[in-house]
Amino acid sequence: MTPAQEADQALQELLAAVELQLSAARTANAAALRAATDTRHTLQESLDPKAFAGADAERRAKLTQLARQIRALDARIRACGENVLGAIAAMAPERAPTTYSRRGMLRSAS
Repeated sequence: MTPAQEADQALQELLAAVELQLSAARTANAAALRAATDTRHTLQESLDPKAFAGADAERRAKLTQLARQIRALDARIRACGENVLGAIAAMAPERAPTTYSRRGMLRSAS
């Protein structure tokens, strides 16, 4: 396998990892999200930028499309995270802690 083919395969694996992240985010599965994020991080570190140097126009277009897909998936992952956090906030709104007044009386948290 040539370096260019290895790089293409690594990018496809990276896309698959991002799709797994989205799937885990949609179901609020923290363990799966963590595992997919670790896999993605490992794949990103293994990418060799030199393999993309001097790419022809067709390959650059393919890489650009893949980068756009990953950015779009990242936006969807963030949206899922925001939805989950919003749902948690709605179920358990923050309350002020119970404290004491200057006269030593308990102040209600509600």
